[in-house]
Amino acid sequence: MIDKEGFTLSEPARTWKEWMKQKSRHYTTSRYYKGLHKFLLGLYSLSHGVFYPLFIASMIFFSWKLALIVFGLRLLVQALIFYKAMDKLNEKDLFPWFFILDIWMFFYYIIFSVAMTRKPGKTWK
Repeated sequence: MIDKEGFTLSEPARTWKEWMKQKSRHYTTSRYYKGLHKFLLGLYSLSHGVFYPLFIASMIFFSWKLALIVFGLRLLVQALIFYKAMDKLNEKDLFPWFFILDIWMFFYYIIFSVAMTRKPGKTWK
């Protein structure tokens, strides 16, 4: 739903502990996702997780020019998609940060990959 009347806004977590609790709670709902959606989310995470290491390896062992072209094309496509989505969701102030947030997501997947291997417990009341 991209209509402004359908938006649901919530207060962000203010501490690391609150954020971890929130992420854990979100993780407990993953079992209710459709199989296709789980697969697509996993594929997105995997492709994101291997992109930067492969980019660096390509620059070192293959052709740095070709690697930079592929990186630039990816960045351009991301910029177009994110800008359009952020515009529709009234979040254009995040657009200048999308590249830094993309790099953060690579580290996020590494840091929290351990949590994905644990079986989530019920925390909803």
